[in-house]
Amino acid sequence: MPDSSFPSKRLTYLLEIIADEAIAGNDAIFLRALGYSIREMRVLRIVDDMPGTTFVEIWEKSGLERSLTSRILQKLIGDGLLLRTSSGTDARKYHLSTTPRGQALRHRGRALSDALEALLLDPFPAADRARLFEQVERLGRWVRSDDYRAALERFDAGLPAERD
Repeated sequence: MPDSSFPSKRLTYLLEIIADEAIAGNDAIFLRALGYSIREMRVLRIVDDMPGTTFVEIWEKSGLERSLTSRILQKLIGDGLLLRTSSGTDARKYHLSTTPRGQALRHRGRALSDALEALLLDPFPAADRARLFEQVERLGRWVRSDDYRAALERFDAGLPAERD
């Protein structure tokens, strides 16, 4: 009997469902163990990886909505996990870095994230995990490439216009 766990066998649908369900399941654990959501920890990690980064860089790397990114940054700054310094050349621009408290929380978050990811990948032997990551990263590079964007434009240009 075929597996009917997913009503659609479309890859983008499956990837979205898997990501949404994994994040939702792990988010409660992050909140209970660390006091911060997965998305908040993502922003903290990005800043910790790129000291002196700007809002726009964080927003682009996080994949979150602009307003959500802003709210998360304000919370992390208010909680003393991030330090905000003005740019010397542009008063509208500021740079962010993690405080020692932020670095310690990021370290704890990394350990929790590693453990939860291992749990998520539990059904896969090590060799399968390596292949899965390799293929997903390859797909991610393709989706972010200029070649893919150009292919989408060519595809779209070849479609007939919708009729009323």
